[in-house]
Amino acid sequence: MPTPSSTLLRQLFPSWAFFDEARLPPTLQLRLLPDSGTTGSWQHVIRPSPRRWWHVVFNPAGTQTLAAQTLVERWYTELVELGERSAACQESLSLVTSLAEHALAEHALAASTDGRDAWQLRLIVTDDDDGVIHVVYESDRLLCTNVRGTS
Repeated sequence: MPTPSSTLLRQLFPSWAFFDEARLPPTLQLRLLPDSGTTGSWQHVIRPSPRRWWHVVFNPAGTQTLAAQTLVERWYTELVELGERSAACQESLSLVTSLAEHALAEHALAASTDGRDAWQLRLIVTDDDDGVIHVVYESDRLLCTNVRGTS
């Protein structure tokens, strides 16, 4: 039975085993699949914004980036724990796809918006030990019909 002093000591000193579980976060990427057949390179959907000194107090872009990464991590967890066919995973996939479509338009990655070009989405995890990339999910060909504002 633990004594009050041993309980206090355990509360003051953290368990370092907690930090052994930290891994690189999953990464969401997209690429263009133009009608011409030349496949584009994979681009990161979530891109960190430049940081200034005032972002310590007011950082809406950083908050949006954190929310997007949290959404991707939740989808990854649902893929691993529940499977791709689960309702929760399908809902998260829909949200992540919308996030990627927004990034596609925002970063002007689409060559045209007439629906002929397409794009692809993938979720990767990088192995901490050797840096090997594991593809967790790769979508089929998605049309650029929802992309707005690119030129």
